[in-house]
Amino acid sequence: MSPKFQVYKDASGKFRFRLRADDERIVAVGEAYEQHASCLNGIKSIQKNCNSEIEDLTIEDRKLANPKYQIFTDSGGKFRFHLKASNGEIIAESEGYPTKEECLRDLDYVKDSCNAEIEDATTIRASAESVEAPKAKGAVRSEDSKVVFIGNKMPMNYVMAVMTGLAASDSKAITLKARGQAITTAVDTAEITRNRFLKNLKVSKIAIGTEEMPPREGETKARMVSTIEIVLTKD
Repeated sequence: MSPKFQVYKDASGKFRFRLRADDERIVAVGEAYEQHASCLNGIKSIQKNCNSEIEDLTIEDRKLANPKYQIFTDSGGKFRFHLKASNGEIIAESEGYPTKEECLRDLDYVKDSCNAEIEDATTIRASAESVEAPKAKGAVRSEDSKVVFIGNKMPMNYVMAVMTGLAASDSKAITLKARGQAITTAVDTAEITRNRFLKNLKVSKIAIGTEEMPPREGETKARMVSTIEIVLTKD
């Protein structure tokens, strides 16, 4: 199983997250948050409590202390589950299922989300906004440049961000920034944009380096991650 969290904004502008299974089905959702950081904290709470035990309210099951999963039936007779944090707050809940087996199947995806990747659509949307880029010899001035941060999405998502960023103002340059495994996506984004959409775009600068990242949970040493910056300018 390889579930992933997705962060997005709803119609009212609030931050939400959902957990998708490896076949793209939505298996659990969170509440609406006013702040982006609060939404990310909600995901972290799920990852922290992902290995909690299951309390089945559809049978005479033992009562468990929080944190815990609870399986129950709704007013329509469908099976559902939610995950409660240690304070009793519901931090993730499912849709309704016709059978308990299907409910347990998707609950297992939540149990497997302890280290699931987080795909943040709100970061991509913000990447089309003006962000100061570092000054570089031979590049366009930083105040005339924009930045697209490359993550785990497909290259075409970032191609659209590049095109939107360049069309939104009179900027003559845009910088792609990536690190680790996303470096390949950054290169693909640059080539697809130049060869298929904006043929007057050229690569004016490529800078590679390393960045120190904090240790993962359970590790004690910082990690060194490769980075790349690709500056694209219009003729």
